[in-house]
Amino acid sequence: MTAGFRGKPGVATKSVAFAGAGAGAGAVTDGAGPAVESRRGPAGAEPTETSESSGSAEVTGRSEARSGPPVVFPGFDGLRGIAALLVLVVHVAFYSGLTTGDNAIGTYVARGEIGVEIFFLISGFLLYRPFAAAHLSGRRAPDAPAFYVRRLLRIIPLYWLALAVALNVVPDERMGVHGFKGLVQTALFAQGYRKETAIQGLTQAWTLNIEFAFYLSIPLYAWLLVRRRRSPRAQLKVELAALAVIFVISRVLHYKLIGSDIWWADGWTVWLPVWWDLFAMGMLLAVLSAWYTQNGRSPRWAQWRWFGAACVLAAAFFYWFSSTQLGLPRSPLFVPNRSQDMGRHLFYGLTGFFLLLPAVFGPSRGLVRRFLACRPMAWLGMISYGIYLWHTTVIDVVVERISPADDVRPFWPFFLTVLGLTCAVSAVTYLLVERPFIALGRWLVGRLRARSGPAGRVRQAAGRGTTAPLATGLTRGVAVSDGGHLGVSGVAADAVDGDPARTMPLRIGGAGQARSGDVPATRVPPVDTPGAPARRAAHRGVSRRDRLDARSRQPSSGGTPEGRRGHFHSHLEDETR
Repeated sequence: MTAGFRGKPGVATKSVAFAGAGAGAGAVTDGAGPAVESRRGPAGAEPTETSESSGSAEVTGRSEARSGPPVVFPGFDGLRGIAALLVLVVHVAFYSGLTTGDNAIGTYVARGEIGVEIFFLISGFLLYRPFAAAHLSGRRAPDAPAFYVRRLLRIIPLYWLALAVALNVVPDERMGVHGFKGLVQTALFAQGYRKETAIQGLTQAWTLNIEFAFYLSIPLYAWLLVRRRRSPRAQLKVELAALAVIFVISRVLHYKLIGSDIWWADGWTVWLPVWWDLFAMGMLLAVLSAWYTQNGRSPRWAQWRWFGAACVLAAAFFYWFSSTQLGLPRSPLFVPNRSQDMGRHLFYGLTGFFLLLPAVFGPSRGLVRRFLACRPMAWLGMISYGIYLWHTTVIDVVVERISPADDVRPFWPFFLTVLGLTCAVSAVTYLLVERPFIALGRWLVGRLRARSGPAGRVRQAAGRGTTAPLATGLTRGVAVSDGGHLGVSGVAADAVDGDPARTMPLRIGGAGQARSGDVPATRVPPVDTPGAPARRAAHRGVSRRDRLDARSRQPSSGGTPEGRRGHFHSHLEDETR
């Protein structure tokens, strides 16, 4: 996100955010995750949310369960973690003088604001993919009320807590929240619609205004594009054409309303329309991913051995270009001219696009995917929304109460102090705030679906005894049902009661290039150890060699080995950070 600055102590400037920068997941990140989720906001994308521990059973309605198997993207947690760290680093660097001093590295560190654009792209991908998959397959789209319930419970509780803490520990003149009206505006993500209040409260939370507006608009946008007697290929063309129109309109609006020699808070900077192009880039990846998954194949260009490395090099090139060729000031307190702002917006978006590309497509065992899905990156992604929301308050506390006399602080000691405190607070609030409300959101969604009628009632796998758990072998990654229900990337997924003929394959990766096998959803009696009698029965009469041969023929699934070592995972619908 590049979130925003309250300014250094003693600097007589109004608190500002990076000019023209976008925000993260849900707040992230649905995003932040976010927030997605992540999640997921940009902070808040989506911008994706991290789910509970492995092994939790999901509740899905029959119509949703028929809509498609979960598709796992193990690298998105890592991407959210990277985006959140970039935002933290650039804020710490400003206070330490690294980005304002005469040093070469400051040129590149100052562009850490690109984390905001990454969050927006993540939210666009994670939140739209279930809708795109439903459109292309002709299945029922995700339920809008359930979508809103999960998003609100994903981003609001921690945001309100972080806001309340900041209001009590950060000086009032730096928070800028005045009176009851200002508090209500800030709490309801409405502060960004007036120039005078655009960055009050948690300054980085202006990105949540954009994320929140995106959450509200995405079901409506999806409804407008719902398939009406169109072939899948015709629907694909409609999806791509609509995204192209959105991209162009958003770029024009950005040029007209922000890309000019005026102060950044012109009343339009934090409005969704001028950032739709970044969300559209993530949505483009969502449409392509859903299309290739539905057709059971991977794009040829993504099968190249060095595909992931090429994408990273492309992202590095655009990052270098943004840092050295656009003439952008290194301080966040600046007024961009038209060419600087438009160039930054474009090249930041391209950097984020090429970072997401190998996480969506490419070899499932590629180096890039393995790095993004490794345990430390997955952990950072899990707490990325907290990192995004807490880090500015931590900076304020450190600056005001630990080292108030220092105008410029050594970067590394300051960075490590802020990082350690922020991660500690984020981990605690994830366990005590985020995860319980994520679980509450799923429970409420399950209740909503159960009330929709007999077709929507499903029993959970754990301890119910009426459904057979389907072992996936995965315990981490971003997962989404192609039809919009929550997929499981843990130990088991539910078989739908009363629909025994249906199979529930697990597809891995952006194009579904690997499957763990199709298992019939069968009714079984309750057992003490789920699945043990079934496994013994399945192996009875089969030689050990035959079993080993069958196991060796199972396709490789990207991220599976890492998944067995941990339990960090997110659900695609819940992105953003």
